[in-house]
Amino acid sequence: MDDAGPLVETSPAARLRSCKRDVLERWTRRVLDDPRAVLAQRKGRPVLVDEVPRLFEDLIEALAASRRAELRAGEDAALQSACERVEAHARLHGAQGCCIAAALRELSHLRAVLIEECAAQGISLGVREAQVLHAVVDASMWTSALEIEATTRAALEDSAARLRLATQAGGVGVWDYDTVTGKLRWDARCRQVSGVGPETAVDYELFVSAIHPDDRARVQEAVLRSQDPQSGGEYSIEYRLVGLRDRIERWVCVQGRAFFDAAGRSVRMIGTVIDISDRKRAEAERLEELAFRDRFLGALSHYLRTPLTSVTLAASVLMHHGNLTPRQARSVERIAASARRMARTIEDLLDVTRSRFGGSIPIAPSPGNLHLICKGAIDELRAMQAEVPIRLDVHGSGAGQWDPERVAQMVTNLVQNAVDYADPGSAVEVAIRARGEDVLIEVHNDGPAIAKERLETLFDPWQQAPAGERTSTGRGLGLGLFIAHEIAKAHGGAIEVESKAERGTTFTARLPRGVVEARC
Repeated sequence: MDDAGPLVETSPAARLRSCKRDVLERWTRRVLDDPRAVLAQRKGRPVLVDEVPRLFEDLIEALAASRRAELRAGEDAALQSACERVEAHARLHGAQGCCIAAALRELSHLRAVLIEECAAQGISLGVREAQVLHAVVDASMWTSALEIEATTRAALEDSAARLRLATQAGGVGVWDYDTVTGKLRWDARCRQVSGVGPETAVDYELFVSAIHPDDRARVQEAVLRSQDPQSGGEYSIEYRLVGLRDRIERWVCVQGRAFFDAAGRSVRMIGTVIDISDRKRAEAERLEELAFRDRFLGALSHYLRTPLTSVTLAASVLMHHGNLTPRQARSVERIAASARRMARTIEDLLDVTRSRFGGSIPIAPSPGNLHLICKGAIDELRAMQAEVPIRLDVHGSGAGQWDPERVAQMVTNLVQNAVDYADPGSAVEVAIRARGEDVLIEVHNDGPAIAKERLETLFDPWQQAPAGERTSTGRGLGLGLFIAHEIAKAHGGAIEVESKAERGTTFTARLPRGVVEARC
């Protein structure tokens, strides 16, 4: 027992321990210089940089225990303990989810560096010590691999369980297509929406046969397009399926992605399918309702025009030839004003019908001065809206090709909207200015900002302020901005809006000066 001390001092383990810093530095350089160590290079440090110093100490202890066990025949408990610590350490960094490829490569570098250091320092390892060195490193690598594999498997199983719960809760089907062999795998939900039983073998031909004949070519084209690497492998489409057993027609939304090998060949596609039949039915019913409403309003508007024209003519005759008393004249004027408002409302309804079924509001452009057209429309509004100042500011030339009646209608709708929502006591500002080949008409009012969620549908028909907000004092059908936008579009222009609480609201209509073909 007494001769153990001097032997330890001169043993390979002790000499290696004195070179620890050199070993770790050489190991770090080898790992970072390894072209395969992408993960370590990206981080700028080895993956096991925090674990290897302790592993080095465990390995040195194993070498020392090996020498003592060899001299004291059979006394290898210390060696066993050192090896167990190495394996425990390997399990630890395995459980932490270390990249298995990077960990094993760095452990192999550690083995190589230790052997190189022994050669450089003239350290002679005995047979037993060499066996221990290799066994300890191999044990660490093996244990690391097993622990990382177990951790990875557990994570995958957990992920798969979560995916199953999510897809079941959302009614999502999952499919997997081997584009090389043609083998197709459908889960239970995919089979259900396709009307296929669990006993039926599935392949690409069966998938195609379940597609509605009118959608089949479109779907196959989308599949082929996804097989081109230039497409990014994206596959996204909506189409109809006809159940192979139940013959029920269903709409589905299918999302997927193709994967390619090194040569750019598609080898696999995976994706999901969702039954959207209820949504499609609701959309179809909504479109039918809108079409019916538009047809009804168009017919009603045409029907009302004849009796309304009679009322207007009668009021005009009474005003000019009726020898009316002042009180009677005021009553007739109210009848005429009401008839004019009704006529404008009917024209709005007809415009909606024309834009829905004819594609755009009809216009008849001719040479004219936009400044004069806008001034005439604003003068009429000033007479009716005396309590709200309306200011007009013009710059540049107003010459161009316009439909004067339609442009006046657009300006009237924009300014009336600004008047309706302006802060009490504030003015509505109208500015006309040139920008290149276009003319801009800007209508500004100080007032509450338009809610962000309303901006997206502001120019849709039938849009009115929600309950609790101020509503228009005009015709009140929610058609003014829609018709203004359609008039600008018919002229080849557009209308944009900017609304901020601190700056108010500005509608900007852009109208090109050029000749626009008349639309009837």
